[in-house]
Amino acid sequence: MKISIFASIWAQNLWDELILKNEIKLLKKEYWEDTKFRVFTYDKKNPFFTDSSVVYSEYFPIWIREWKNLFRNFINFLVFLFCVIKSDLIVIGWGGIIYDDEVQSTKNPLDSWLFRVRFFRFFMKKFIFFRVWINIKNELNLKKVRDIFKKAYKIEVRDNYSFELLKSLWIKSSIEKDPVFYDAWELTIKKSIIWTVSSYHFDKTLFRDFDLAWKKIWLALRAWYFVEKSNVSVRMEEWRIREVINYLVWEWAQVILLPHSFHDSDDLANDLLFLINFVWEEWVSIKQNMMEVYDAYKNKEIDICIAMRLHSIILSHVYEIPFVWVSYSTKTDEVLNELKK
Repeated sequence: MKISIFASIWAQNLWDELILKNEIKLLKKEYWEDTKFRVFTYDKKNPFFTDSSVVYSEYFPIWIREWKNLFRNFINFLVFLFCVIKSDLIVIGWGGIIYDDEVQSTKNPLDSWLFRVRFFRFFMKKFIFFRVWINIKNELNLKKVRDIFKKAYKIEVRDNYSFELLKSLWIKSSIEKDPVFYDAWELTIKKSIIWTVSSYHFDKTLFRDFDLAWKKIWLALRAWYFVEKSNVSVRMEEWRIREVINYLVWEWAQVILLPHSFHDSDDLANDLLFLINFVWEEWVSIKQNMMEVYDAYKNKEIDICIAMRLHSIILSHVYEIPFVWVSYSTKTDEVLNELKK
């Protein structure tokens, strides 16, 4: 069997790469172990997940406004067309790939998906949506959303908001777990949540009841989520985080910073560039790449994880690592509510 996967694979975000790894695991279980996969990506030169059953190809279109990419996009289109025709199943998804609020190579990110699914339907291919998350801010785009999901063989979403949105458009779907929950099937999952706190109330007072001496404390944090948006400033963000780190260090804890995103073209999305500002001699260190971060979870090199990234929460849960959840959105709160059950 041949399956083509269309998702947001950049080889720069641990979240994306682990979803792909476990998506393929789940698809092999549902279909056949000898299934062959063609994965479309924006960076086929640096795959995080490698397997003999997986071949990577570059998306069409990519940087289409630049004339120097004309031949590159022509080749990518031919590969896209060939793979669609040869595929037994087409999988669209996971995560936040259906949205309308980001500047890309087209005027609206939804246009690229409309373009692709029209080809799928033209060649009468069976296509499914695999645990996607939908984020639509402009109601004028709902017709495009309806057209994208029209005639899909199966639709799985990751959250209740996406489910209700599709329901309002008379589109049936089901809510399924994020694929990273299956990263370690062999473990007996236990509840690892210590407590939760809003990102706006994240400060050193939260840790006063804990014995932190000689503990390894991980911090998986994101920029721009610690203060009210009307008052946000880089200086205030850094001051809040530095205050917590200083307190942990003065209580004789060892702090390890865990960047989950290493985006090489968007500084705001690059956790490494943000967190490296807080490295402090031997007391505050930082992981340098996705494999180091992933190994830290798998090997449980930790006593407590202070988790803000969605997949930091999920990985802490999967590998039974005690964690404090720093909440900043309803998307992640929904996952946390499921873990509390």
